[in-house]
Amino acid sequence: MNTRVHSFVQTPSQLCADDVSLIIPSYQRPYVWPSEDVTALLDQIIAAYEAGAPHYYIGTILTSVVAPPSSEGSSTTYEVIDGQQRMTTLMLLALALNAVVPGNPLAAFVIVETRPRLVFAIREEVQRLLGSWAGLEVDATPRGSTKTEKAYFEHLVAARKALSDRLSVLQGVQGERGERFLSGLAAYIFARVKWVNNVMPKGMDLNRLFSTMNNSGVQLEQSDILKSRLLRKIEKNKSRYDAIWQACENMDDYFERNLRRVFPGASWKTLKADDLAKHNATFFPLDHAAPQAEMGMTIAQIAKLERQESAEVKKPTKPIRYCRPIVSFSLLLMHTYRIYLHQWEEDDVEIRLHDSRLNEYFEDFVTYLDERKAKKFIECLWQVRFQFDRWVVKWLPEQDSTNWHLRLTTLLRGKTKEGYRLVRSSLESSELSQLQSVRNFTGERSAQYWLTPFLGALIAGKASSIGQVQMLLERIDNQLSLSEDSQKIASFKLLSETRPAMRSITAVLAELKVPQGTRFEHYWFQKLEYILWRERSRFNFYDLKKLAAYRVTSKNSVEHVHPRKEEFGRRLDSKHLDSFGNLVLLSPGENSSYSNQSVGKKREHFREKDRYDSLKLAHIFNAKANREWDGAAIEQHQEQMLRLIASHYGQ
Repeated sequence: MNTRVHSFVQTPSQLCADDVSLIIPSYQRPYVWPSEDVTALLDQIIAAYEAGAPHYYIGTILTSVVAPPSSEGSSTTYEVIDGQQRMTTLMLLALALNAVVPGNPLAAFVIVETRPRLVFAIREEVQRLLGSWAGLEVDATPRGSTKTEKAYFEHLVAARKALSDRLSVLQGVQGERGERFLSGLAAYIFARVKWVNNVMPKGMDLNRLFSTMNNSGVQLEQSDILKSRLLRKIEKNKSRYDAIWQACENMDDYFERNLRRVFPGASWKTLKADDLAKHNATFFPLDHAAPQAEMGMTIAQIAKLERQESAEVKKPTKPIRYCRPIVSFSLLLMHTYRIYLHQWEEDDVEIRLHDSRLNEYFEDFVTYLDERKAKKFIECLWQVRFQFDRWVVKWLPEQDSTNWHLRLTTLLRGKTKEGYRLVRSSLESSELSQLQSVRNFTGERSAQYWLTPFLGALIAGKASSIGQVQMLLERIDNQLSLSEDSQKIASFKLLSETRPAMRSITAVLAELKVPQGTRFEHYWFQKLEYILWRERSRFNFYDLKKLAAYRVTSKNSVEHVHPRKEEFGRRLDSKHLDSFGNLVLLSPGENSSYSNQSVGKKREHFREKDRYDSLKLAHIFNAKANREWDGAAIEQHQEQMLRLIASHYGQ
């Protein structure tokens, strides 16, 4: 059997030039990317485009070549074995851009000849849906969809709407953005967004490929390359700094648990939480070299393996994820470097934060690196990781549920069967966790710039109690939300305790008074949710059980409370219809559940739910407010909400 794996760097423009089609085979699971991941990818590409990056990689895919039907003329058709989520998302982005800015360069990526370039094998209704979005004359009316096809529909529709809403907001922005910006973005995606296509040899046992990859195919990360370059400069105590790095890099478990594995000789029965704040060789003796991560095999090596009997194939074992971070380890390294630069009174790096640019970001640092600097940086990384786990929310699994929610945790000495030791427990929702959720779900999510001044201040000892930390984050969030500087520039200024250039909250409130419909910046809806949560004791109509279960979550779909096309045909003047007072931010699923129902039906639907979709909506549907939702009621609600925002900003 030929075991040679052919690898190609491809772009949408290359697929168009080579007349290539992509097939998602029937055995693939449904499209499952949540809307927040879809919009996060779009924001990352936008950041690369604005930064003038020569290209943006979306990763690696595995394919095999299949012969196209004789009736179809495409020269090459790839069956996507691994990577269908990314390729489907890229196609949805192209469809969304084409709807907002018709005739852009990326439009050619959507269709090959007279059919969609991306084909879902056997999923006929899904295929008709894509065809209708692409502008082909097809009937997309559902025809008794199967459970699997409904799953495809649900996530595909939600993802496309999330992208369309985000692009519509950009289209409506004056100045540097707008339609010209989106056309340039489409051209960038068409020519500069790249992926590596690894084409499997014919006759390869794909089941064995997946089994082998799941058991031993560990990919080499960019952070591994950076680690190697740093450790190369360290001669004395190299194994200790290697161990520190290992304790910091595992982001799917807590820092103290990582330290316990790497430094088992420490006195874990007597150590307190604050003893972990800084690296201390006395507290953490290194009895032996820390275990190295197991290296995986390349795809080519896997392809060359001898064929094994199915009985010999090990069942894949997934590592336990105790928690999930809101940023990757690569991004945490970049925030650490900014804090390190501030500590040494040096300027910020010009390159924008993005985990795909890690080694480019550190290039100057490693070029002029010496042993002292390498050690100081890794020691700073220890401090950052400790504060990150102590004060930054993580995704935690809910008890007796498959859902994960953002929560803060606390680390204290507690009594266990083995005696006293450090134990961690999750906390109930608080102002600090809710505000961090606002920051996490808005702004430049691929960078999370707020983390730099936040973690930097914590390391410097500017806040220690939960109340002080909350006030610290409120100051950072308020200033970043009003900054006229970029988030990157403003965040580094705040790290240095320098006030960025800021517009007034009065100017923001004036903008919120102008009817903009779905083009309102989503941040202000989320910030209002936080303010309503923070001031919840001022209002006596909340259902306390529903309020206790409320979380600020990812939302990217603007809902008109009085619908644009109301089921009974009742109309509302556009100055009220598209005003901030008549709008709420919901998830696509929540939005679709209300549809074009009358306000009365929406109110009853809202009250029947066991949790609040939105606190703003709770105010609109207040049990004491059953009067007509007309222009006067909308103006009154809007004025009340804007007063709360103004008060929060000190006006």
